[in-house]
Amino acid sequence: MAESIGKAYKPWLILSLVVLVGSLLMLAVVMTLAFLSYSDQDTPIWIIVLAVLSAMGVALGFGGFFLMMLVAGWRSAREARRVQVIPLARTEG
Repeated sequence: MAESIGKAYKPWLILSLVVLVGSLLMLAVVMTLAFLSYSDQDTPIWIIVLAVLSAMGVALGFGGFFLMMLVAGWRSAREARRVQVIPLARTEG
């Protein structure tokens, strides 16, 4: 049986999951720093920039993962519709 996700797609899937997890971690760190260090002042611009970048990374990671799952589903559905023709065996005699 053929694989749903080809070998060419696996590095992209891993990359999208790494971006997603890394961005989620960065967002958690930035939010913690913003809460702990700057609760009595205005939020510095570098925290806002890092938060926006990490939110964009989360969106990019989810988008890539969703795209790979769409490709896998499409390939699986296409493979399920394929009909295999088996020739009849001839009997001698």
